[in-house]
Amino acid sequence: MRVLVTGGYGFIGSFVAERFFKEGDEVYIIDNLSTGNKDNVKFNHKFYQLNVEDQMCEGVFQSNRFDVVIHLAAQVNVGTSMVNPYLDSQSNILGLTNILQLSHKYGVKKVVFASSAAVYGLNDDISLKEDALCDPLSLYGINKWVGELYCKKWTEMFGVDTLCYRFSNVFGPKQGTVGEGGVISIFINNVLEQEPLQVFGDGEQTRDFIYVEDVAYAIYRGVEYDLKGVYNLSTNTETSVNDFIYTLGNLEDIKEVIYKEPKQGDIKFSRLENTKIKQDLDWEPLHNFQAGLEKTYDWFKNNRSKKGQQQSVKIKMNYENQNIHTTS
Repeated sequence: MRVLVTGGYGFIGSFVAERFFKEGDEVYIIDNLSTGNKDNVKFNHKFYQLNVEDQMCEGVFQSNRFDVVIHLAAQVNVGTSMVNPYLDSQSNILGLTNILQLSHKYGVKKVVFASSAAVYGLNDDISLKEDALCDPLSLYGINKWVGELYCKKWTEMFGVDTLCYRFSNVFGPKQGTVGEGGVISIFINNVLEQEPLQVFGDGEQTRDFIYVEDVAYAIYRGVEYDLKGVYNLSTNTETSVNDFIYTLGNLEDIKEVIYKEPKQGDIKFSRLENTKIKQDLDWEPLHNFQAGLEKTYDWFKNNRSKKGQQQSVKIKMNYENQNIHTTS
């Protein structure tokens, strides 16, 4: 099977691409390298450096005739979507519609779209089910929600099978410090550099953290078992920021924790119901939070940048400029 992974050099994309490669599939990657890293993918594959909204993507589809497209390429920073909505829409709407159009034109059997818990917005009905009210807070969340509608209509109008996964907070090795769920990588880096941890609020806010390998396996199984529609992809477990800090403290000494005023609009509690995907796909996450954190911590410790202090300054600035209330 020929599988195209857009954003395949990124954090999640590299794990997804590797999963399909290990299963014996031919892997192709489109990535513009704005956040992706070629070093994330070590196995044999074919690469095209393009934006997903670029018209030149047609030549890639025409020459390779993919069976499946995993569409992970996206603008993932919530803050960026608010200050530059054009950029967010260019990537997350025009990019998706270009991929969907080319998939229909060149006979792709299935498109998997990475949506987000950001579509739910401030919804206190925990845990959130797929039929819950969607009222996104950010333009990023709006565009992910609109993306789901495009997928639905492409199935109805053109017969392209689509599967939309609403990711909770994905974390794991190779994760950057920009985008959703990045608090894990930020805090691990800060601890390794002996920098204090900055918590916005009392630390009792919760997130539904899911380990990246479990996400990659769910995407693979969704293709293998021909799953369609919209599904939460989560652990259905709440972990508070304070619990995360305590668990991290068992792996490395924490210099200091500084509590600051909470961010305006930050979601207090987050948990996504995953009963539907467990029943329909016979899938469940294999890693609890502690096991995933240990793997993630070991990777960061073994791959520390030689520019230690310079990197930690960037990490601190990134955390101060982003919220952690959604996922991608």
